[in-house]
Amino acid sequence: MQNDLPTIELALEEAISRVTKQEVNVYSSGRTDKGVHALGQVIHFDTSLNITPNRWVNAINTYLPDDIRIIDVKIVDDTFHARFSALQKEYRYYIINGDYNIFMRNYRAFYKDLDIDLMKEALKKFEGTHNFKGFCSGSVDERKDFTKTIYEASLNVVGNELEFIFRGTGFLKYQIRRMMGLIIEIGLHRDNLDKIDLVFEKKDPEISHKKAPAEGLYLYKVYYEERYE
Repeated sequence: MQNDLPTIELALEEAISRVTKQEVNVYSSGRTDKGVHALGQVIHFDTSLNITPNRWVNAINTYLPDDIRIIDVKIVDDTFHARFSALQKEYRYYIINGDYNIFMRNYRAFYKDLDIDLMKEALKKFEGTHNFKGFCSGSVDERKDFTKTIYEASLNVVGNELEFIFRGTGFLKYQIRRMMGLIIEIGLHRDNLDKIDLVFEKKDPEISHKKAPAEGLYLYKVYYEERYE
């Protein structure tokens, strides 16, 4: 439980334990902020119960609430760890560049008149290996490694929907939401491209700008060695 509220982790542990008839701990590839969606979250757990992957999917989903679903199951060896075996992670952020839609309020962010070309320029500044301390939560432990590599930071435009893609070695708490917060401000002409360079230089989360809404962010995929894919 977190602040007396149910968690996805707890729901999964309870569902899997009902299937295996034994207490089970689940380990995920990482945590997401409140309001952030996970299309490609990966967990692992240990069990002596030997059933086929398809039966695992059906059995666990039977005991899960309607807003949590197991999509696929793979049998892995003892060396696999959902978090520590991950090679890359991909997040996607979705914006409606237009009018607010009440039916999509929990699944998209909404802005108007964004400068697409300028936002694409901003995205390119994030690619490569950088110290992202200025783009993460101020509460992140100082002993943590703030240097991350982003292999791809790109934007797809389909009608009035903007799909931002971030793929890299890993991401710090609030990193993508702070990056997107500044990218959005640049797209609205409220800030300029030089601000990105300044945040990288100063390494100060206080100047990187507000976080983008959590509702637009999705953990899209976690990448592992080919034998686990």
